Amino acid sequence: MAVSKENRRAAKAAWIERKADWSICAVRVGDAVWVKSTSDPAALERRLSFMLRTGGSNGAPAGMQAAYRDAGEVRVEVVERMDEDLSPMARDTAVKERLAHWVETLGATRF
Repeated sequence: MAVSKENRRAAKAAWIERKADWSICAVRVGDAVWVKSTSDPAALERRLSFMLRTGGSNGAPAGMQAAYRDAGEVRVEVVERMDEDLSPMARDTAVKERLAHWVETLGATRF
């Protein structure tokens, strides 16, 4: 089914205007856990699932591909959402602090 030009333009405009959802995510593959910050948790899950399923582990941390071969599943869980009113510099500082907290709390590896 063909999509009209107006619908494509509307979809593109909606994509451009979407707000970033800065979050700290726990990536679980089997018993292993990695922690990462991302502006789009759903995209992170899709990207990792595709990379690990196809064996193209460029960008995936060491050991994730092997853990995926054993477990066969990757789960991305949002453990904390960042305040959307933070400036980029304040957000970067907060992300560093919160990543360290979640690495320690979950016994995870930083991604």
